[in-house]
Amino acid sequence: MTDTQAVVDAMSSLTDDELRAVVAAAATGRPALAALRAAALQIGYGPESVVPMPPPAVPSPPEILDAHVVDDPGIVVPSAQGVAPPTGWTDAGVPTFDAVRERIETRAGTADGAAELDAESGAGRSVEEQYAAREKAAQERLAEIRRSLRKD
Repeated sequence: MTDTQAVVDAMSSLTDDELRAVVAAAATGRPALAALRAAALQIGYGPESVVPMPPPAVPSPPEILDAHVVDDPGIVVPSAQGVAPPTGWTDAGVPTFDAVRERIETRAGTADGAAELDAESGAGRSVEEQYAAREKAAQERLAEIRRSLRKD
């Protein structure tokens, strides 16, 4: 880090045009200081204050298409009036029991399928193998404890 007072002293000895050039150069490439750089470049254009500025990024305009709307009498657009509500809903907007049952069965099927896929994965098999090994070890330990109690 530099001593702030030393920088201030050095900048005070500069001419106005030199100071503008230094500020513009120091703010170059810093998006948060873009307004400071623009202000430094706009205040008094002397030969010393001109700092090359990259052109702004302007997106290219979209390709203009020459088109017009043509009415096609073969297409019939239904009106909103008289449109039946989607199946599974009453006219009052309440779901029917069949729709609710279907949703529950779909979610249950998805959960069962996810569990089945998880069990078939490498990590799922590993967990099952660990569980089986623990169960076997527990059964063996229980049998050992029972044998030791019978000997007494």
